[in-house]
Amino acid sequence: MKVQTLQKIAITSAAAVVLSACAANATTATPAPVSGTKAVSGVNGSSTVAQAKTLRDDAKVSLTGKLVRFVGNEKFELQDRTGTIIVEIDDDYYHNPQELVGKTVTVHGEVDRDSRKLEIDANHVQLH
Repeated sequence: MKVQTLQKIAITSAAAVVLSACAANATTATPAPVSGTKAVSGVNGSSTVAQAKTLRDDAKVSLTGKLVRFVGNEKFELQDRTGTIIVEIDDDYYHNPQELVGKTVTVHGEVDRDSRKLEIDANHVQLH
């Protein structure tokens, strides 16, 4: 009986250590907002453009790449090593859209998918 009690204590202690480590990671996973931007919660890790293209509508995504051109109407083409995708960045983030072209950014947002298009709606943009 004493061995079973020690085993339960050991298992409970191990579980507490694992859960506290998970909790510590969870608090550092969300990026800090840049002045004048909105933070996104629930974004876990980063994706590539190719991976983002396989995600369902409204899936949270984090992409790092270069904004290669301004398409118009708050939309930019973002390129990483796996391809390109259109990213919609609210004009609150810039005065002149051309100032972002050529910049490397990390975009945190959501997949916007329908039968005609696939885009990323940016909620948070970090310049590198």
